[in-house]
Amino acid sequence: MIIWIASYPKSGNTWVRLFLKSYFNLDKNNIINQSFPIGDHFEKYNIDYINFNEIIKNWELMQSDLNLNSRTNYLKTHNALCTINNYKFTDKNNTLGVIYLVRDPRDVLVSYAHHLGQTHHQVLKGMLNSQNSELSEFNGKPFRKSLMGRWSDHYNSWKSYKDRNVLIVKYEDLIQNKEDEFLRILNYLNKIDGVNVDNKKLLQSIEENSFDKLSNKEKEFGFKEASKHGLFFRKGKVGDWRNNLDVSISKTLEKEFEIEMKELKYI
Repeated sequence: MIIWIASYPKSGNTWVRLFLKSYFNLDKNNIINQSFPIGDHFEKYNIDYINFNEIIKNWELMQSDLNLNSRTNYLKTHNALCTINNYKFTDKNNTLGVIYLVRDPRDVLVSYAHHLGQTHHQVLKGMLNSQNSELSEFNGKPFRKSLMGRWSDHYNSWKSYKDRNVLIVKYEDLIQNKEDEFLRILNYLNKIDGVNVDNKKLLQSIEENSFDKLSNKEKEFGFKEASKHGLFFRKGKVGDWRNNLDVSISKTLEKEFEIEMKELKYI
């Protein structure tokens, strides 16, 4: 069964997956660090992945195929929990649980703009667009990987998932209370999947995946999720938008996402 690690981009998804990968390093019953959809499925089922409608039609097939391994599959996604043309992104037959990472959209915008090599205004336009998509590449060909939509719609879609219990984790809490928040993640996994909670491994995994260590490793060895525009593990600071965003852009985000930002205590 799948445990989704879901988020809008640049919200701590990779950090949580690397933590879990360290924590489960001796556990052969878990698959960590794959991003859905997986390219192998395109070839196995001859899916025309250049056509996003074909990916949508095969969401369930690809997830069902993955679950044939009878293991817990931790999958990254930036897709909103949506239904398109009666095709659901996922369902309770394939999903065991969801860890949803959320971050202040003002910091998301700054970090994502750097990652994409775009201006703040370009990324703002995407975060306000209901058709905003994540692009990727397979076999040298670009394709539309996920439908993210507006930042607020993305958050609300996963928060409102009724089929399974969703654990919502704020990026800011991870930064400020690492031990408590990663323990909360492990307790959630213990509840839904019987994961053993080991405090020694918890602390070791947090230490192995400190931001400074990840940044230094990337500088030395590179990182597969990095873009050509700079380091993936760049700053990771809370509230850095104050030093980067024009007031007009931050005010636009606060107006457009007022309900969600108040709910999450960002404003």
